[in-house]
Parts: sequence; C-alpha cells; structure tokens
Amino acid sequence: MANWQFGITDVVDITVVAIVVYFFLRLIRGTRAVQMLIGIAIVVVTYQLARVFGLFTVEWMFGHFFSAFMVILVVLFQQEIRRALMRVAINPLSSGPDHREVMLAELVESAFSLVHRGWGGLLVIERDTGLRHLFDSGVEMDAPLRPDLIQALFCTDAPMHDGAVVIDSDERGGRIVAARVLLPLAQANAVAGSYGTRHRAAVGLTEETDALVIVVSEESGEVHLVEEGQMGAVMSSRALHQALAKRLNAMIRTPQPGDSITEGDG
Repeated sequence: MANWQFGITDVVDITVVAIVVYFFLRLIRGTRAVQMLIGIAIVVVTYQLARVFGLFTVEWMFGHFFSAFMVILVVLFQQEIRRALMRVAINPLSSGPDHREVMLAELVESAFSLVHRGWGGLLVIERDTGLRHLFDSGVEMDAPLRPDLIQALFCTDAPMHDGAVVIDSDERGGRIVAARVLLPLAQANAVAGSYGTRHRAAVGLTEETDALVIVVSEESGEVHLVEEGQMGAVMSSRALHQALAKRLNAMIRTPQPGDSITEGDG
C-alpha cells in the first residue's frame, strides 16, 4: 500500500477549490446557468453510458463535443464569467453595506418619483428565489437603478410601462435586470376589491417567491410594500426605507430630515 500523506498544502488546495465552487454556485443561483449546468450534466452522463454500452456513434458525437468543451463553457456562461470577474476586481468578499444604502435610497426615491408624477408602478426586488423564469414575458435589461430611468419605464406614454421591473443588487447598487415583466396574479378574493391588477400581481408573485414588491397606485398615489402574499399599510418614504432596510438586512442608518429622499405622506 502506498504511503499516502495529507499535509497543509492539501488542506489549502481543497479549501481554495471549495471556495471557488461555492462562490460560483452562489453567483449562478436563480439564473439560466443552473439549467445549463443540468443540461451539461445530462450530456456527461449520456457520454459515459455510451462508452459503457458500446454506442460508438453516440460516443464519437459527444467526444467531439467535449473536445471544444472549454469554448462552449465560455460561450454559455459569458455573462456569469463577466459578472464574477467584475466582482473579484472590486472586492471578492464584498457584501458591504454601502451599495445596499445606495440601492435603498434609489428604490425609495424611484417609488415616490412615480407618486409625484401621478404614475403607477411595480418594483420587484429579487432576493434568494430566482425570477429569471419570468423574464421571457418582458424585456431583459442591465441598467442602473435610477429614478429618472424608472420614470422613463413607467411613463404612461412609454411602450414598456405595463408590467413590472425586476431589480437585483450588485456592488454598485441596484440594477434593473428586466422590464415589462408579467407577474402571476393572486386569486380575486386574496386582495380587497378596492385594489387593482397591480396589487393582485404583487400579491401573486410574493405568494410564490420571497421577492419584495413595491406597488405604486396610479389612482390613489399610495405606496405599499408586499411580501409573503401580504400587502402592508400605506407608507411614507421614511417608512418604506426603514421597512426595506429591515427586510434586506442592511446595516444602514435611518434617513434624517434634510436628506435627499423626500418624505411623503402616502
């Protein structure tokens, strides 16, 4: 029996690989890359079965597939690879509160900018549950979360004002990743009759996922935060900021009078 030794170098080696795999899986969670990985796993299993049972044509075909495997991986996962490299360049372990504070401020200002314009809107904040399966109903984007951009999307004369925008967070703050997204509607008896389709859509989505949804009513100008199928009370900008900070577990300060976020009375 060979003399097998396990030293500190092996521990470091395994730890580094485990960290890389962990961050890669966290990066692709909730994205189409998960389905792609499942597809690649099926191809690998099929190739191994072809070798075992002597299916030479199948083995030849998949053998040529694996000869260009690295190129195929880069093509399939180019967005995830780009995002990972950007994250490493900024801070590989970043979870930091700064970008969260920026995101929360932009969310609140965006919601109340719609109130001041007299427009309605649905702002969906993606959390652990991936929402990319909904993107096919809308338009996939990659744009910074800004009040003026939210206004442009929800302007009643804009072609994409129907539906919802989906917002994710990154190291720079919030990112609009999709617009004009159709959400599943809650049952009619799940929402009071005084509320419309936007509120039913917000409740319907949060019944199925852990997303947070900010609903701005076009008719009343009221702002609600919806989660877990429940619609909260009418909120001011201060109340919305505090509620979002609590739910997103962000280490940020409470906005003070005179800050750039204008307090609304709902």
